[in-house]
Amino acid sequence: MKRSIYLSLGLLLAVTIWMLSGVLTRAPEAAFTADELRAERQMMKVSVLDVEAVEIDREIIVQGALEPSRQVEIRAQTASRVVDLPINKGEPVAPGTVLIELAQEDRAVQLKRAEAEVNSQQHEVAAIRKLKEKGLQSENRARAAEAALAAAQAELERARIELDYTDIEAPFEGVLEERYVELGSHVEKGDRVALLVDGAVLKAVGRVSQQSAGQLGLGQPIHVRLLDGREANGQVTYISRLGDTGTHSFRVEAEVPNPQGQLSAGTSAEIRIIVGQESAHFLSPAVLALDVTGEVGVKVVNSDDVVDFYPVTLVRTEANGVWVSGLPAHARVISQGQGFVSAGEVVVPVPAS
Repeated sequence: MKRSIYLSLGLLLAVTIWMLSGVLTRAPEAAFTADELRAERQMMKVSVLDVEAVEIDREIIVQGALEPSRQVEIRAQTASRVVDLPINKGEPVAPGTVLIELAQEDRAVQLKRAEAEVNSQQHEVAAIRKLKEKGLQSENRARAAEAALAAAQAELERARIELDYTDIEAPFEGVLEERYVELGSHVEKGDRVALLVDGAVLKAVGRVSQQSAGQLGLGQPIHVRLLDGREANGQVTYISRLGDTGTHSFRVEAEVPNPQGQLSAGTSAEIRIIVGQESAHFLSPAVLALDVTGEVGVKVVNSDDVVDFYPVTLVRTEANGVWVSGLPAHARVISQGQGFVSAGEVVVPVPAS
């Protein structure tokens, strides 16, 4: 009987010691370091690329077009017949250049007649004033003579203007874009005869979303890129305070110098409005990843070789990459293998070739 009791006690003691040995041998595993974990199991290798932050322009990019800074439809100020067209379509002109010449008809004769009438009335007034000083002429007669002189002077001015209207001139420097008449055409007062466009300065025009409109300011620099690759710079000159009710966007205009005429109005253009400076990293879009919540970010390897996930904001796009903000100034970005590792995981970083 005593032997059975001793045997049971011995078995119980052996089981207790075995259980305690399991706890004691497993407890230190929670305190393993990263180096010890590497030794315990195979670590995932990832390619990393060292990138540094730089200061870049923060931009608002809109699609727009180039328009003339000013254009005017020139109209005839008098009725007559076209007798000369000294300027061809597409030619640049200076202010005051005669674009279209109309027949003078009898306007020169009317001008000479008006000049003669003014001269006659001037002599009449001078004679009446002398007589009035001697008391030989009434005040009413003197006033009537002066009124007749004023009427003659007004008629002379009208005749001069009417003659000047036969030479239709350019009001400012520009290019004769259109001509609506030909030799022999008869025009009436108010008929359009030509379209003059100022090509020395253009307007870059686009619409900015209501989310971005608050970042705009007059004088901000812009960069314009045309579809054919031509580029130009300018600055913001107008920001609408009234948004479009349909698109909830705001019109913005920028002045773009075009002294050599290398840019053409009416062409589509990408307008980049520079609204500030920002620290950013240039990366390939291939390194962008999503976290468990669907947020866009970048996976990097920290100094302990542990994967960190940083949400990023897209600052600017280029043809061969993107600029993003939200990363540390210096970062070891995972360029290959980011899809197979998760934040908090220890990895073996290998410099990207």
